[in-house]
Amino acid sequence: MPYNSGWLGASRLGAGLGKRQRKVGAVIVHGFTSNNRAVAPLQGVAQALGMETELPLLRGHGGHYRDLRGCCWDDWLADLAAARARLRQRVDHVVLMGFSMGGLLALAAGAEHTSEVAAIVALAPALRIAHPLAPIAWMARGWLPFVPMGKAVAYSDPALAINDDSYTRLAIDAFCSFQRATHKVERALPRITAPLLIAHSRNDRVIRPQAAQVAFERVQSVDKELVWVERSGHALLEDCDAPTVLQHVHRFLATRCG
Repeated sequence: MPYNSGWLGASRLGAGLGKRQRKVGAVIVHGFTSNNRAVAPLQGVAQALGMETELPLLRGHGGHYRDLRGCCWDDWLADLAAARARLRQRVDHVVLMGFSMGGLLALAAGAEHTSEVAAIVALAPALRIAHPLAPIAWMARGWLPFVPMGKAVAYSDPALAINDDSYTRLAIDAFCSFQRATHKVERALPRITAPLLIAHSRNDRVIRPQAAQVAFERVQSVDKELVWVERSGHALLEDCDAPTVLQHVHRFLATRCG
């Protein structure tokens, strides 16, 4: 869904950002088994505010689901770090934005680079995976390398899943690395001090809504917001509440990075 800045009308804050468009940039990170198309609406918001952007395609993503086998959390952290380094060559201040596992990566990088991060936007950050078998998925690594992915579960309107081009299967070893990382990031949350926006749906069946509350309460950021939406499922940028979510992101960035 392309971002339409007309949703907010003429913004003098957005116009003010135009004077600094070469100094503020955003690294925007997609979720597990997904690709950059899914977070393109966030790029639209950033660009509407005059920001430079980097959208790293995480290792193993954007091709065939078999590409994900053998990839791990450290690979994806390195991909984010490389994108941040590229962006720092062009800007003075970096915003980290991500959806689902991308939101988890944004929180992890925000905890590690506290002095370099101007703000963080974490949409449905993947701190608490809802599937009941997630904690024991490691038991299947030796004999079941891939398992089917149900896409409709991420949407309140299953018809919207028809445009979802994320993988139809996930690699168990990559998923296990992702699942282990949720605990590492949760322990690191108190190190985060940057202005923070978290958005989550109360009806998310992929990442427990509790994850948003945990992140909000444990970070040390003085300037922080938690936005709840009611109609969407996990796919905040593609489901029913996408326009509302993007409005909140626009407002947050305009007032913090202007």
